[in-house]
Amino acid sequence: MVAWAKGRFRRLVMFVGDEPDSVFTATSGLHGTTLVVRASGELDHYHTSVLREEMGRAWGSLPSPKLILDLSALTFCDSSGIGELLQVRHQGLSRGVRVILTGVQGNLARRLNLAGLIQVFEVLPSVADALEVA
Repeated sequence: MVAWAKGRFRRLVMFVGDEPDSVFTATSGLHGTTLVVRASGELDHYHTSVLREEMGRAWGSLPSPKLILDLSALTFCDSSGIGELLQVRHQGLSRGVRVILTGVQGNLARRLNLAGLIQVFEVLPSVADALEVA
């Protein structure tokens, strides 16, 4: 089991090739009793395993039945990334955990809207907004 402390984040980083644009990170930390997982960079088929690994840790250490997945720093998300987000949603439903996506914008917002998936997720503009909901 992982112990979480306020302001303390674990960072998983994966590099593909030599390009700095091909970096993806996943970090987790507590805000009060709510766990926030932050994803940044390109969430594509090369990087879904990084998010999956961080989510595996998160599921094992949730202090409350609410999890915020902050996607405001994503620069790209392909269909593999969307599939991984659907897995996060499924895991939340099966565990009785409310999963809230924040910072959905750009490429990801377009893809979710086109696929009709934006209504499937609970989406709020920011982590601050998500922390305020019961």
